[in-house]
Amino acid sequence: MPTEPRAPLWHRISPAHWLLLDGLVAAAFGLFTFGILGARESNHALAVAATGLAAAALPAARRWPLVAAAGALAVFWLSPISPRYAWIALVPLAYALLRCAERHRPTVAGAALAAGLTGPMASALPSLRHPGGIVPFALVLTVAWTVGVALRQRRRYGEELVRQEARRAEDRAARERSRIARELHDVVAHGMTVITVQATYGRLVVRERPTEAAAALAAIETTSRQSLAELRRLLGVLRAAEPGPVDGEPAPGLADLPRLVAHTEQAGVRVDVSVTGDAYELGPGLDLCAYRIVQEALTNVVKHAGTDTARVTVEHRPDAVVVDIVDGGRGGDIRQEGHGLTGMRERVALYGGTLMAGPLPGGGFRVRATLPTRTDEAS
Repeated sequence: MPTEPRAPLWHRISPAHWLLLDGLVAAAFGLFTFGILGARESNHALAVAATGLAAAALPAARRWPLVAAAGALAVFWLSPISPRYAWIALVPLAYALLRCAERHRPTVAGAALAAGLTGPMASALPSLRHPGGIVPFALVLTVAWTVGVALRQRRRYGEELVRQEARRAEDRAARERSRIARELHDVVAHGMTVITVQATYGRLVVRERPTEAAAALAAIETTSRQSLAELRRLLGVLRAAEPGPVDGEPAPGLADLPRLVAHTEQAGVRVDVSVTGDAYELGPGLDLCAYRIVQEALTNVVKHAGTDTARVTVEHRPDAVVVDIVDGGRGGDIRQEGHGLTGMRERVALYGGTLMAGPLPGGGFRVRATLPTRTDEAS
Protein backbone atom coordinates (compact mmCIF):
# COMPACT_ATOMS: atom_id res chain seq x y z
CA MET A 1 0.00 0.00 0.00
CA PRO A 2 1.56 3.35 -1.02
CA THR A 3 2.39 5.83 1.71
CA GLU A 4 -0.14 8.62 1.96
CA PRO A 5 1.25 12.17 1.56
CA ARG A 6 1.55 14.12 4.80
CA ALA A 7 -0.63 17.16 5.22
CA PRO A 8 1.04 20.57 5.45
CA LEU A 9 2.36 21.58 8.85
CA TRP A 10 -0.39 24.17 9.20
CA HIS A 11 -2.99 21.39 8.97
CA ARG A 12 -1.20 19.10 11.42
CA ILE A 13 -1.29 21.51 14.38
CA SER A 14 -3.44 20.02 17.13
CA PRO A 15 -6.04 22.06 19.10
CA ALA A 16 -3.76 22.04 22.17
CA HIS A 17 -0.91 23.49 20.11
CA TRP A 18 -3.24 26.12 18.67
CA LEU A 19 -4.17 27.11 22.22
CA LEU A 20 -0.49 27.43 23.11
CA LEU A 21 0.22 29.52 20.01
CA ASP A 22 -2.74 31.77 20.78
CA GLY A 23 -1.44 32.30 24.30
CA LEU A 24 2.03 33.17 23.03
CA VAL A 25 0.61 35.62 20.48
CA ALA A 26 -1.56 37.25 23.15
CA ALA A 27 1.39 37.59 25.54
CA ALA A 28 3.64 39.02 22.84
CA PHE A 29 0.94 41.44 21.73
CA GLY A 30 0.28 42.58 25.29
CA LEU A 31 3.93 43.18 26.11
CA PHE A 32 4.63 44.95 22.82
CA THR A 33 1.52 47.14 22.99
CA PHE A 34 2.04 48.10 26.60
CA GLY A 35 5.70 48.86 25.95
CA ILE A 36 5.03 51.33 23.15
CA LEU A 37 1.59 52.67 24.15
CA GLY A 38 0.31 51.70 27.59
CA ALA A 39 3.48 52.61 29.47
CA ARG A 40 3.04 56.23 28.38
CA GLU A 41 -0.29 56.56 30.14
CA SER A 42 -0.42 58.36 33.46
CA ASN A 43 -2.89 55.84 34.89
CA HIS A 44 -0.75 52.72 34.73
CA ALA A 45 -3.35 50.50 36.41
CA LEU A 46 -5.97 51.34 33.78
CA ALA A 47 -3.41 50.90 30.99
CA VAL A 48 -2.39 47.45 32.26
CA ALA A 49 -6.02 46.34 32.60
CA ALA A 50 -6.95 47.65 29.14
CA THR A 51 -3.91 46.09 27.48
CA GLY A 52 -4.57 42.74 29.19
CA LEU A 53 -8.22 42.78 28.09
CA ALA A 54 -7.27 43.59 24.50
CA ALA A 55 -4.61 40.87 24.45
CA ALA A 56 -7.03 38.30 25.94
CA ALA A 57 -9.47 39.04 23.13
CA LEU A 58 -7.08 37.53 20.58
CA PRO A 59 -7.19 33.89 21.78
CA ALA A 60 -10.82 34.26 22.92
CA ALA A 61 -11.88 35.21 19.39
CA ARG A 62 -11.16 31.68 18.14
CA ARG A 63 -14.03 30.16 20.19
CA TRP A 64 -16.04 33.13 21.49
CA PRO A 65 -15.77 35.90 18.88
CA LEU A 66 -18.73 37.91 20.21
CA VAL A 67 -17.28 37.98 23.72
CA ALA A 68 -13.86 38.90 22.34
CA ALA A 69 -15.38 41.71 20.25
CA ALA A 70 -17.17 43.07 23.32
CA GLY A 71 -13.93 43.07 25.35
CA ALA A 72 -11.89 44.77 22.63
CA LEU A 73 -14.67 47.30 22.04
CA ALA A 74 -14.69 48.17 25.75
CA VAL A 75 -11.01 49.08 25.43
CA PHE A 76 -11.77 51.10 22.28
CA TRP A 77 -14.36 53.10 24.22
CA LEU A 78 -11.59 54.29 26.54
CA SER A 79 -10.18 56.36 23.66
CA PRO A 80 -11.84 59.61 24.91
CA ILE A 81 -9.47 59.31 27.87
CA SER A 82 -6.48 58.77 25.59
CA PRO A 83 -6.25 58.01 21.82
CA ARG A 84 -3.67 55.32 22.62
CA TYR A 85 -6.46 53.00 23.79
CA ALA A 86 -7.92 53.01 20.26
CA TRP A 87 -4.60 51.79 18.87
CA ILE A 88 -4.35 49.15 21.62
CA ALA A 89 -7.81 47.77 20.77
CA LEU A 90 -7.70 48.08 16.96
CA VAL A 91 -6.08 44.73 16.06
CA PRO A 92 -8.02 42.60 18.62
CA LEU A 93 -11.33 44.19 17.61
CA ALA A 94 -10.61 43.71 13.90
CA TYR A 95 -9.72 40.05 14.45
CA ALA A 96 -12.80 39.48 16.62
CA LEU A 97 -15.07 41.01 13.97
CA LEU A 98 -13.44 38.80 11.35
CA ARG A 99 -14.21 35.71 13.44
CA CYS A 100 -17.77 36.94 14.09
CA ALA A 101 -18.40 37.30 10.36
CA GLU A 102 -16.86 33.89 9.71
CA ARG A 103 -18.71 31.91 12.40
CA HIS A 104 -22.10 33.61 12.87
CA ARG A 105 -25.17 34.33 10.79
CA PRO A 106 -25.15 37.53 8.69
CA THR A 107 -27.62 39.26 11.03
CA VAL A 108 -25.48 38.56 14.09
CA ALA A 109 -22.27 39.45 12.25
CA GLY A 110 -23.83 42.67 10.94
CA ALA A 111 -24.92 43.66 14.44
CA ALA A 112 -21.38 42.99 15.69
CA LEU A 113 -19.95 45.23 12.96
CA ALA A 114 -22.44 48.00 13.76
CA ALA A 115 -21.48 47.81 17.43
CA GLY A 116 -17.78 47.67 16.55
CA LEU A 117 -18.00 50.86 14.47
CA THR A 118 -19.03 52.77 17.57
CA GLY A 119 -15.43 52.39 18.69
CA PRO A 120 -14.03 54.66 15.95
CA MET A 121 -16.81 57.14 16.73
CA ALA A 122 -15.74 57.13 20.38
CA SER A 123 -12.18 58.01 19.34
CA ALA A 124 -13.44 61.50 18.37
CA LEU A 125 -15.11 62.15 21.72
CA PRO A 126 -15.69 64.06 23.84
CA SER A 127 -15.38 67.23 21.80
CA LEU A 128 -15.45 65.87 18.20
CA ARG A 129 -12.60 68.26 17.43
CA HIS A 130 -10.36 65.44 16.19
CA PRO A 131 -12.53 63.22 13.94
CA GLY A 132 -9.64 62.27 11.66
CA GLY A 133 -9.29 58.76 13.12
CA ILE A 134 -12.90 57.72 12.49
CA VAL A 135 -12.55 56.82 8.80
CA PRO A 136 -9.21 54.92 9.01
CA PHE A 137 -10.30 52.93 12.06
CA ALA A 138 -13.73 52.17 10.55
CA LEU A 139 -12.11 51.15 7.26
CA VAL A 140 -9.78 48.67 9.00
CA LEU A 141 -12.67 47.13 10.96
CA THR A 142 -14.89 46.92 7.87
CA VAL A 143 -12.19 45.27 5.77
CA ALA A 144 -11.55 42.68 8.51
CA TRP A 145 -15.28 41.98 8.75
CA THR A 146 -15.51 41.61 4.95
CA VAL A 147 -12.68 39.07 4.97
CA GLY A 148 -14.62 37.10 7.58
CA VAL A 149 -17.73 37.14 5.38
CA ALA A 150 -15.68 35.80 2.47
CA LEU A 151 -14.30 33.00 4.66
CA ARG A 152 -17.81 32.11 5.80
CA GLN A 153 -19.00 31.92 2.20
CA ARG A 154 -16.07 29.66 1.35
CA ARG A 155 -16.94 27.40 4.30
CA ARG A 156 -20.59 27.23 3.27
CA TYR A 157 -19.53 26.39 -0.27
CA GLY A 158 -17.44 23.50 1.08
CA GLU A 159 -20.38 22.32 3.20
CA GLU A 160 -22.58 22.38 0.12
CA LEU A 161 -20.02 20.22 -1.70
CA VAL A 162 -20.20 17.71 1.16
CA ARG A 163 -24.02 17.72 1.01
CA GLN A 164 -23.96 17.20 -2.73
CA GLU A 165 -21.60 14.27 -2.31
CA ALA A 166 -23.95 12.78 0.29
CA ARG A 167 -26.93 13.27 -2.03
CA ARG A 168 -25.06 11.59 -4.88
CA ALA A 169 -24.26 8.67 -2.57
CA GLU A 170 -27.94 8.44 -1.60
CA ASP A 171 -28.95 8.49 -5.27
CA ARG A 172 -26.51 5.69 -6.03
CA ALA A 173 -27.88 3.71 -3.09
CA ALA A 174 -31.46 4.26 -4.30
CA ARG A 175 -30.58 3.09 -7.80
CA GLU A 176 -28.87 0.01 -6.41
CA ARG A 177 -31.83 -0.79 -4.15
CA SER A 178 -34.12 -0.52 -7.17
CA ARG A 179 -31.88 -2.86 -9.13
CA ILE A 180 -31.80 -5.39 -6.29
CA ALA A 181 -35.58 -5.14 -5.91
CA ARG A 182 -36.05 -5.88 -9.61
CA GLU A 183 -33.67 -8.83 -9.42
CA LEU A 184 -35.40 -10.19 -6.32
CA HIS A 185 -38.73 -9.88 -8.07
CA ASP A 186 -37.43 -11.68 -11.15
CA VAL A 187 -35.80 -14.45 -9.13
CA VAL A 188 -38.73 -15.06 -6.81
CA ALA A 189 -41.46 -14.59 -9.40
CA HIS A 190 -39.83 -16.81 -11.99
CA GLY A 191 -38.74 -19.49 -9.55
CA MET A 192 -42.05 -19.72 -7.71
CA THR A 193 -44.00 -19.76 -10.98
CA VAL A 194 -41.98 -22.69 -12.31
CA ILE A 195 -42.20 -24.53 -8.99
CA THR A 196 -45.96 -23.99 -8.77
CA VAL A 197 -46.57 -25.21 -12.30
CA GLN A 198 -44.35 -28.30 -11.88
CA ALA A 199 -45.83 -29.11 -8.47
CA THR A 200 -49.36 -28.90 -9.85
CA TYR A 201 -48.48 -31.07 -12.83
CA GLY A 202 -46.67 -33.62 -10.68
CA ARG A 203 -49.64 -33.90 -8.31
CA LEU A 204 -51.95 -34.60 -11.23
CA VAL A 205 -49.82 -37.32 -12.85
CA VAL A 206 -48.14 -38.90 -9.82
CA ARG A 207 -50.37 -42.00 -9.91
CA GLU A 208 -50.85 -42.58 -13.64
CA ARG A 209 -47.41 -41.43 -14.87
CA PRO A 210 -44.90 -41.60 -12.01
CA THR A 211 -41.94 -41.09 -14.36
CA GLU A 212 -43.28 -37.70 -15.45
CA ALA A 213 -44.05 -36.84 -11.81
CA ALA A 214 -40.44 -37.62 -10.90
CA ALA A 215 -39.28 -35.34 -13.74
CA ALA A 216 -41.49 -32.57 -12.36
CA LEU A 217 -39.94 -33.02 -8.90
CA ALA A 218 -36.47 -32.88 -10.46
CA ALA A 219 -37.42 -29.64 -12.21
CA ILE A 220 -38.67 -28.24 -8.88
CA GLU A 221 -35.39 -29.20 -7.23
CA THR A 222 -33.29 -27.62 -9.96
CA THR A 223 -35.33 -24.42 -10.04
CA SER A 224 -35.32 -24.06 -6.26
CA ARG A 225 -31.54 -24.54 -6.10
CA GLN A 226 -30.99 -21.92 -8.77
CA SER A 227 -33.36 -19.49 -7.08
CA LEU A 228 -31.69 -19.99 -3.70
CA ALA A 229 -28.27 -19.37 -5.25
CA GLU A 230 -29.52 -16.12 -6.77
CA LEU A 231 -31.09 -15.07 -3.47
CA ARG A 232 -27.85 -15.77 -1.62
CA ARG A 233 -25.96 -13.58 -4.10
CA LEU A 234 -28.39 -10.69 -3.70
CA LEU A 235 -28.52 -11.03 0.08
CA GLY A 236 -24.72 -10.99 0.10
CA VAL A 237 -24.90 -7.53 -1.46
CA LEU A 238 -27.40 -6.44 1.19
CA ARG A 239 -25.20 -7.85 3.99
CA ALA A 240 -22.51 -5.36 3.02
CA ALA A 241 -24.99 -2.66 4.11
CA GLU A 242 -23.97 -0.56 1.13
CA PRO A 243 -24.69 -0.56 -2.57
CA GLY A 244 -22.15 -2.27 -4.76
CA PRO A 245 -20.58 -0.69 -7.82
CA VAL A 246 -23.11 1.21 -9.94
CA ASP A 247 -22.55 2.05 -13.61
CA GLY A 248 -18.99 0.69 -13.42
CA GLU A 249 -17.99 2.91 -10.48
CA PRO A 250 -15.95 1.02 -7.86
CA ALA A 251 -17.04 1.18 -4.24
CA PRO A 252 -14.82 3.48 -2.11
CA GLY A 253 -12.45 2.19 0.57
CA LEU A 254 -9.74 3.35 2.92
CA ALA A 255 -7.49 4.06 -0.05
CA ASP A 256 -9.92 6.88 -0.95
CA LEU A 257 -9.43 8.73 2.35
CA PRO A 258 -7.29 11.48 0.73
CA ARG A 259 -10.23 12.41 -1.51
CA LEU A 260 -12.60 12.40 1.47
CA VAL A 261 -10.15 14.57 3.45
CA ALA A 262 -9.94 17.01 0.55
CA HIS A 263 -13.75 17.36 0.51
CA THR A 264 -13.78 17.89 4.28
CA GLU A 265 -11.04 20.52 4.13
CA GLN A 266 -13.06 22.39 1.51
CA ALA A 267 -15.75 22.62 4.20
CA GLY A 268 -13.25 24.34 6.52
CA VAL A 269 -12.12 21.41 8.70
CA ARG A 270 -8.43 20.46 8.59
CA VAL A 271 -7.99 16.69 8.88
CA ASP A 272 -4.78 14.93 9.93
CA VAL A 273 -4.68 11.30 8.74
CA SER A 274 -2.23 8.73 10.07
CA VAL A 275 -1.96 5.00 9.29
CA THR A 276 -0.25 2.61 11.71
CA GLY A 277 0.55 -1.07 11.52
CA ASP A 278 1.29 -3.24 8.50
CA ALA A 279 -1.37 -2.41 5.95
CA TYR A 280 -2.92 -5.28 4.05
CA GLU A 281 -5.75 -5.66 1.57
CA LEU A 282 -9.18 -5.81 3.18
CA GLY A 283 -12.24 -7.48 1.76
CA PRO A 284 -14.42 -5.09 -0.28
CA GLY A 285 -17.28 -5.13 2.23
CA LEU A 286 -15.10 -4.42 5.25
CA ASP A 287 -13.08 -1.81 3.38
CA LEU A 288 -16.28 0.00 2.40
CA CYS A 289 -17.62 -0.24 5.97
CA ALA A 290 -14.48 1.38 7.44
CA TYR A 291 -14.58 4.15 4.84
CA ARG A 292 -18.26 4.93 5.53
CA ILE A 293 -17.62 5.20 9.26
CA VAL A 294 -14.85 7.76 8.69
CA GLN A 295 -17.05 9.61 6.20
CA GLU A 296 -20.01 9.81 8.59
CA ALA A 297 -17.81 10.88 11.52
CA LEU A 298 -16.19 13.69 9.49
CA THR A 299 -19.60 14.78 8.24
CA ASN A 300 -20.71 15.10 11.87
CA VAL A 301 -17.60 17.18 12.61
CA VAL A 302 -18.46 19.59 9.78
CA LYS A 303 -22.11 19.86 10.79
CA HIS A 304 -22.05 19.82 14.58
CA ALA A 305 -18.60 20.08 16.19
CA GLY A 306 -17.94 23.81 15.72
CA THR A 307 -14.23 23.22 15.18
CA ASP A 308 -11.77 23.46 12.30
CA THR A 309 -9.56 20.48 13.17
CA ALA A 310 -9.99 16.72 13.28
CA ARG A 311 -7.72 13.68 13.40
CA VAL A 312 -8.25 10.29 11.71
CA THR A 313 -6.15 7.27 12.68
CA VAL A 314 -6.31 3.93 10.86
CA GLU A 315 -4.65 1.09 12.76
CA HIS A 316 -4.05 -2.22 11.00
CA ARG A 317 -3.86 -5.10 13.47
CA PRO A 318 -3.30 -8.77 12.64
CA ASP A 319 -6.95 -9.60 13.36
CA ALA A 320 -8.75 -6.26 13.01
CA VAL A 321 -8.71 -2.77 11.54
CA VAL A 322 -9.40 0.14 13.89
CA VAL A 323 -10.55 3.59 12.74
CA ASP A 324 -10.39 6.44 15.24
CA ILE A 325 -11.82 9.91 14.57
CA VAL A 326 -11.27 12.70 17.10
CA ASP A 327 -12.24 16.37 16.88
CA GLY A 328 -11.54 19.30 19.15
CA GLY A 329 -15.05 20.74 19.07
CA ARG A 330 -17.78 21.33 21.60
CA GLY A 331 -18.22 17.67 22.55
CA GLY A 332 -21.33 15.80 23.57
CA ASP A 333 -23.52 18.68 24.65
CA ILE A 334 -24.69 19.12 21.06
CA ARG A 335 -24.21 15.61 19.69
CA GLN A 336 -27.27 13.36 19.76
CA GLU A 337 -27.83 9.76 18.79
CA GLY A 338 -29.24 10.40 15.31
CA HIS A 339 -29.28 8.44 12.10
CA GLY A 340 -25.52 8.92 11.62
CA LEU A 341 -24.38 7.18 14.81
CA THR A 342 -27.15 4.61 14.49
CA GLY A 343 -26.00 3.77 10.98
CA MET A 344 -22.40 3.43 12.18
CA ARG A 345 -23.45 1.06 14.94
CA GLU A 346 -25.37 -1.07 12.43
CA ARG A 347 -22.40 -1.24 10.07
CA VAL A 348 -20.02 -2.26 12.85
CA ALA A 349 -22.46 -4.85 14.23
CA LEU A 350 -22.76 -6.36 10.75
CA TYR A 351 -19.08 -7.37 10.93
CA GLY A 352 -19.10 -8.36 14.60
CA GLY A 353 -17.11 -5.30 15.67
CA THR A 354 -17.44 -2.69 18.40
CA LEU A 355 -18.11 1.06 18.26
CA MET A 356 -17.39 3.66 20.92
CA ALA A 357 -18.72 7.18 20.36
CA GLY A 358 -18.93 9.99 22.89
CA PRO A 359 -17.54 13.27 24.20
CA LEU A 360 -14.02 13.57 25.57
CA PRO A 361 -13.34 14.90 29.10
CA GLY A 362 -11.31 17.87 27.89
CA GLY A 363 -13.69 18.76 25.08
CA GLY A 364 -14.23 17.29 21.64
CA PHE A 365 -15.82 14.08 20.41
CA ARG A 366 -14.43 10.66 19.54
CA VAL A 367 -15.63 7.82 17.31
CA ARG A 368 -13.64 4.57 17.48
CA ALA A 369 -14.64 1.47 15.53
CA THR A 370 -12.92 -1.92 15.75
CA LEU A 371 -13.70 -4.23 12.81
CA PRO A 372 -12.51 -7.87 12.97
CA THR A 373 -10.97 -8.89 9.67
CA ARG A 374 -11.75 -12.60 10.10
CA THR A 375 -15.46 -11.85 9.68
CA ASP A 376 -14.88 -10.30 6.31
CA GLU A 377 -12.66 -13.16 5.21
CA ALA A 378 -15.22 -15.73 6.25
CA SER A 379 -18.02 -14.01 4.39
